[in-house]
Amino acid sequence: MLCPSSMPRDWRFLAALATAVALVAVDSAAQPAPSPGPATATPPETLETPYEEPPPAPPPTVQEQPPAPPPKAPPAAPARVTLTPPVLPDTRPRLPIRSARRLALTGEVGWNGLAGFGPVLTYYAHPHVALDLGGGLSLLGWKAGIRGRYLLLKSPLTPFVGAGFNLTSGLGQFTTDPNDPSAETTHEPATINAKASYLVQGVVGVDYVHRRGFTLVGSVGYAYLLNENNYEILAGELTDDEQKGFDIAFKGGLVITVAIGYAFQ
Repeated sequence: MLCPSSMPRDWRFLAALATAVALVAVDSAAQPAPSPGPATATPPETLETPYEEPPPAPPPTVQEQPPAPPPKAPPAAPARVTLTPPVLPDTRPRLPIRSARRLALTGEVGWNGLAGFGPVLTYYAHPHVALDLGGGLSLLGWKAGIRGRYLLLKSPLTPFVGAGFNLTSGLGQFTTDPNDPSAETTHEPATINAKASYLVQGVVGVDYVHRRGFTLVGSVGYAYLLNENNYEILAGELTDDEQKGFDIAFKGGLVITVAIGYAFQ
């Protein structure tokens, strides 16, 4: 106590009362004044107020985003309009077949032909004119020839007339075999020398060229020997039948041939 024992009782009582008032004033000043708030504010906790956990805070509201609009497709390119010109019928006259297919290659077989047995190359210089060049093998040896033909028509099938020249290499020397079981008499074999031959030929025939190229040439005519002594007997002698056979084989005569091939565009 701050009051001495010698202080009168009344003064000591007043001093105690003043001390109590001062303590209460100091405690009131130390506590902060409650802030004004809404009527629903939570009252301050006291010893009489039971302790309660504050309610959990509500989860944050997730604001749904609107779906993203689909990407815009690039603008389509304007469609091209192709104007097709009308197809007009071809009113031009068709070319003759031998103007469209000027070159032909054929294989010839026959008797006294241009090439004997071998290829013939034909060039149609004009629908009415054909030039033939051939080469092959014949009874007179290797053979080559050239010929010109005049075609009477421009159609695929046409008759023609032609003339040509042939050259043969000859067979050289060879010996005949006279042994014939059916012959009544026999004779010694003959040795023959077959020389080169020069012939000219005149022919008529038909020429056909299909639109797809198939070509056929047939001809008949006559081949004339320019050098009459194109073979000679070196030893022995020939019978009459043998002589006729050698004349037919070596002296020209009938021409008959067929050639088949293809004409190129």
